[in-house]
Amino acid sequence: MKRITFIAAILLTQFVMASQNRKVLIIGMDGVRSDALQQANTPNIDALISNSFFTYESYHRGITVSGPSWSTIMCGVEYNKHGVTDNSYANSQYNTYPYFPTRAKSCLPDLYCVQISQWAPMSDNVYNDGWDLKLLVQDGQGSQSVTAAQNQLVNPNLDAMFVYFDECDLAGHASGFSPNNPIYMNAIETVDGHIGSIITALQNRPGYADEEWIILLTTDHGGIGNGHGGNSSQERGIWWIGSGNNISPKQMTGVTDPGSIALGNFNAGVSAQSPCQADIAATALDHLLRGSNCNPTINPSWNLDGKSWLDSLYTPPALAVNELPVVNFDFVYFPNPSTDLVSLWFQNDQNEVISYEITDINGQLVESDSHVQGLTPNKLNISFIDKPKGEYFITLIIGDKKQTKKVIIE
Repeated sequence: MKRITFIAAILLTQFVMASQNRKVLIIGMDGVRSDALQQANTPNIDALISNSFFTYESYHRGITVSGPSWSTIMCGVEYNKHGVTDNSYANSQYNTYPYFPTRAKSCLPDLYCVQISQWAPMSDNVYNDGWDLKLLVQDGQGSQSVTAAQNQLVNPNLDAMFVYFDECDLAGHASGFSPNNPIYMNAIETVDGHIGSIITALQNRPGYADEEWIILLTTDHGGIGNGHGGNSSQERGIWWIGSGNNISPKQMTGVTDPGSIALGNFNAGVSAQSPCQADIAATALDHLLRGSNCNPTINPSWNLDGKSWLDSLYTPPALAVNELPVVNFDFVYFPNPSTDLVSLWFQNDQNEVISYEITDINGQLVESDSHVQGLTPNKLNISFIDKPKGEYFITLIIGDKKQTKKVIIE
C-alpha cells in the first residue's frame, strides 16, 4: 500500500505567456479494475464515454504496480526503457525517456503544465518531468485534488494538466479489489464525483469555447484480493478513455492480448493494433504538437512505445464531416500552415476509391497516390515531412469527383 503522507499544497496559479489553444487534461484513477468500472455508478465518466474513443479491453504490458505503470503512462515507453520497476522509482532513466511535458517543451517551450497528485513518490522521486508546478495534496483526499484543479483551471494559459486520484487503490488494499466489494465500488463512485467537478470547472473556463481540449482518463493497474503486482487478468486488465468536443464516439472491442514484457511473451505485432498505457503520452504529444516539426508520429528519435490515437479522437471545431455538403464535393483540412502532417476530412458514404495529388506553386506534380487506404472512410493524413517549405495544392479525388485546396508548409 502507498504510504500515507500529509503535505499541504500551495494552491497558486502562475500566469505565463499563452502558447496555443490545443490543450490536454489527463486524469488518473489508481487501481481501478475494468470490470469494476463498468459495474459502478459513474454518471460523469459515462458522460465522457458518450463522446469518446474508449476501450475496456486494454492490457498491462509490464509490472502492475504504480511507479512503473504511471511512468509508462507519462513517458510513453515501457519499464524496460524508463527503468522504473517499483514504487521507489530507483534506477529511473528519465533523462533518456522523460515525461511527455518535457518532450512537448522541446518544441513549444512556453507550454504551461501542472501535476496534481495525492501520492508523494510521484512528486518527490520523479525528475525531468517538465511540470511547471507540482502540487501534492493529502493522500486519499480527492476533494483537495479537485480544489487544486479548479484553482489551476482559472488560468487561461494552462496547456496540460495531470490530476491523480488514489482513493480506489487505498480502498482496494484495505478491503479488496473486487466489484463485489461495496467499499471499493464506493471509492470508484466517489472519484467519479470528483471528476465531474473538474470537468465542470474545465467547461466554465472563459475561453473554453475557443479551446481544443482532449481529456484522457485511465488507470495504472487492476488488483486481486488486497494487492497487485502480479500478472493475473484482474491485475492486467485495464482501460482508457479519450474524450473531446469533436469526437465521433467509438468503442474498441475484440482487443487481443499482446502479452507482457514482464512475462517475456510480448508480441510487438499484436501490440501495434491494440491500445496500451504508453499511448496516453503519445496521444497527448500528438495533440499538443500536431503541425510542429517534433510531433511524435514523425520523431523516431524519441523511441516511444506508445502510438497516438488522435486520429480517432479529433475533428477540428466547425469542420465536422456531417456539416460538409454532399452534392457539391468538398473537404476540410487541418492544420494549415503545417510542418508535418495535414489531415483531410470528407464525405465518402459510398466508400468510393480515394486518390490525391500534390502540386507545387508552379503546377509541378510532386506526389500522387491512387487507391489510398484512409485512416477511416472519411479521413486521410498526408505527410509533408520530406517536402521543402512553401505553398502546395492538394487535389483530393473521390470516385469521379475532385477538389483542390492550398496548404502552406513552414
